[in-house]
Amino acid sequence: MKKLILSIGSLVLVVFTTWWLQDAPLDDAARQWLNSTPNDNNLAYAYLLGFGAPAIQSPAQLGRELAQRQETHPDLALPNAYPELNNLPLLCQTMDAACLLKQQDKQAEAKALITRYQFLIDRYRTFLTFSYFSDNTPPHLTATFPQYSLLIAASRLQSLVWANSDEPGPALLIEIQQLRHWLAQDHSLISKMIANAILTEKLQLVALLVQQKSMPAPTLASLTTAEKSFQTPMQKEFTLMAHFFLEEQYREGNEKATWAEELQFKAGLKKHISVNRMLPLYQHYAQLAEQLPNDIKQDDFLPAPATIGQAIRNPIGNILLETASPDFKDYLLRLVHLDAHIQLLDHLDSTAQGDPVTNNPWTPGKDDTLTRQEQQLCFSSAPDNGRYGSCLPLL
Repeated sequence: MKKLILSIGSLVLVVFTTWWLQDAPLDDAARQWLNSTPNDNNLAYAYLLGFGAPAIQSPAQLGRELAQRQETHPDLALPNAYPELNNLPLLCQTMDAACLLKQQDKQAEAKALITRYQFLIDRYRTFLTFSYFSDNTPPHLTATFPQYSLLIAASRLQSLVWANSDEPGPALLIEIQQLRHWLAQDHSLISKMIANAILTEKLQLVALLVQQKSMPAPTLASLTTAEKSFQTPMQKEFTLMAHFFLEEQYREGNEKATWAEELQFKAGLKKHISVNRMLPLYQHYAQLAEQLPNDIKQDDFLPAPATIGQAIRNPIGNILLETASPDFKDYLLRLVHLDAHIQLLDHLDSTAQGDPVTNNPWTPGKDDTLTRQEQQLCFSSAPDNGRYGSCLPLL
C-alpha cells in the first residue's frame, strides 16, 4: 500500500513538475498580430533615419545604409547634426499669438534662419511626398527611433516660412493634406503622436493667419477612420513587448546567469503565457480608438487577472506585466482633440460667446457652445488633458 501511495505521489509530482515547467503554446491571435507588422525596406523610414545627416550628405543614401545596419544593431546611433534647433526662440514650442507676432516682428532674423537651414526644410518637404510610411524601428527596448525631434524642428522652420509669407494659404493647406496622409500610415505609437503634434501646430498656425486675414478660413474634413486608427501603433507596441519576452531581452546584462537564476527564469517566467496575457490589452485600445469620444473618455479597462494556473507557472512574468501595462487612453484622446481643432476652424469669426454649435466631436449629435478665454477659442464640452485641449489660439 505504501509503495502504491509513493508511486502515485511520485507520478503526480512528475506530472505537476512537467506542467509547471512547460510553457503554453502561443495563441493564434498573438501569432497573427506578430506577423502583421510590416518589415519591408520602407524608403520613407530610411529617409527619416538619415534626416539629420550633414547638409552635404544625402539623407536618402545614408538612411538606406543605416536601415540595413539597424537590423542587426537596433541601438545604432542616428545622426543629428543640428541639436541646437530644438532651443531656438523663433521656433516656438507653442504656436500661439505671441509666437507668431515674434516671428513676424523679427523678419531679418527669421530670414537668416530660413536661409541657413533651407536644406532641412527641403528634406521635410521631400519626406511628406512619400506615398507610404511605416515606422520600422526594430522591436527591441534599446532600439533607437528616428530623430523625430529634428523632424518637428524642420516642420517649425517651414511654419516660420509661412508666418512671413504674403500668401501662405494654398501651400500651407497642401502641407496639412500631406501630414494627414502621413497620419494614416503604419505608425508606431511614438510616430503617431509626432504626426498628431505637428498637425496640431499647423492648425494653430492656420487659425492665427486666418485672424490676420493672411488666408481665408479653410473648410477641412473631419478625421477619417484611417487617420484615427490605432491598429498599427498597438500592433507595433505589442510586438515590441512580445519580443521582450520571446527573445529574452530581460536577460541582457545578465547573460551569465547562475544555475539558481536559470532555474528561476525557467520556473517563474513563461514567454508564451506572458505574451498571450498581454494581447487583450493592445486589442482593446486598437478597438477603442474606433469608438465615440465619450466611450473613450469613460473607458476604465483593466487586464484580466492571472488565473490560478498562470499565477503558479508564471509569477515573474505576471509581475513584469503588472508593472509594464500602460494606459493608452490619453493617446487616443489626443486624436479627438486634433479633430476638435479642425472643427473649431469653422468658428474663428464667431464673436458671440454661448452661441450653439453642432460640430464638437466630443458631443456628437448634440449642441455645444464656444468659450473665449485666455486668448483661446474652445469648445465648452471638452476635457482638459493638460497640454492637450480642444482650443485654438486667438490674437
